[in-house]
Amino acid sequence: MRTICFLSDFGLADDFVGTCKGVMLKIAPGVPIVDLTHQIPGFAVETGSEFLTHATRYMPEDTVYLAVVDPGVGTNRRAIALKTRSGAFMVGPDNGLLISATESLGGISESVLLTNGAYHVHPVSSTFHGRDIFAPVAAHLASGVDLTDLGETVDPSSLTRFSAPGAEVSRDGRSMKVRIMDIDRYGNARLSVLQKDAGLKYGDTLTVDAGDGGMSVRYLETFGAAKPGELVIVPDSHWRLSLAINTGNAAHALALKVGGAVRLEQTDGGAANAGP
Repeated sequence: MRTICFLSDFGLADDFVGTCKGVMLKIAPGVPIVDLTHQIPGFAVETGSEFLTHATRYMPEDTVYLAVVDPGVGTNRRAIALKTRSGAFMVGPDNGLLISATESLGGISESVLLTNGAYHVHPVSSTFHGRDIFAPVAAHLASGVDLTDLGETVDPSSLTRFSAPGAEVSRDGRSMKVRIMDIDRYGNARLSVLQKDAGLKYGDTLTVDAGDGGMSVRYLETFGAAKPGELVIVPDSHWRLSLAINTGNAAHALALKVGGAVRLEQTDGGAANAGP
């Protein structure tokens, strides 16, 4: 039986995650379920997409990815299941959430709209397709149901896509404007620029402006290279630049919010190379 990797913005305070897992286990008893995260910020499709894409590096090749960040639930947005060229499946809303992850697995080989109600839980709620459509479909796929049994085929080129946030680089290449993609439980702000695209060397000094004026920070390889309480830029586990305070909480200290803008400017050599 295939493993199901489950990601959502449901949080853990309500019964949403547990109910979805109960649906899956009722259909496919004993199915392994990896709870990737259920703490994606509410409605943050871009953040969910980035976490899902990163996860594909570490899951079994034949995983069924169940991803539910679905601000359009109950509207005319489509429900989809996709097969990737690697053999993995993706299940979720057609809002761009799944596309980057499929590309990391070689692209889409088959795609269907989830129009066959025989594989849903009834009655289907207008506000909880995670429980009534996506979870049962993921369980059926994990237990061997053929993708084409789930609904009508759809052209992959018709699926919703979006451009991942990147960095706006200044004309002189000395500064870049980035977005805060996510804030982790430690208060570290993950930025919309990858380490490999930033054009930085460890030890570089930058000016960081998160809305309250510029502050001098160092770009370091690890938190431990900074003094306690020092504001720094470090590469995170997804190889993105992260604005952090060693043994502190940067989000609280600087009143940072997901989606907020941060300007980075190099002050001692080099140039910002990041692209969108």
